[in-house]
Amino acid sequence: MATATKQHRTNETVEETGAYICEAGKVQELTQGDKFPNCPVSGTATTWRHVNHTHQTGEQVTESGEYQDADGQKITLEAGSTFPACPKTGQSTAWHHVS
Repeated sequence: MATATKQHRTNETVEETGAYICEAGKVQELTQGDKFPNCPVSGTATTWRHVNHTHQTGEQVTESGEYQDADGQKITLEAGSTFPACPKTGQSTAWHHVS
């Protein structure tokens, strides 16, 4: 089941072992008790989210990358844009990062 869209910041403690994605869209495996690292792309402080988080139509995109909706439609979105309706049905949908 997907986790909430909670953001974690560099140097916070990892509460749940798993795959996390940074603002730049890079996925990294982290272990409970570790500290969230700097962005592997820029080397600067960043925010991280668990890979299995979901977003709803109309929410702001916080990580650039490829996303998939409930119907399996894949699109590439840039940080700062808005999650769209399902391309197939035009209805609101949930999106998740494709790893």
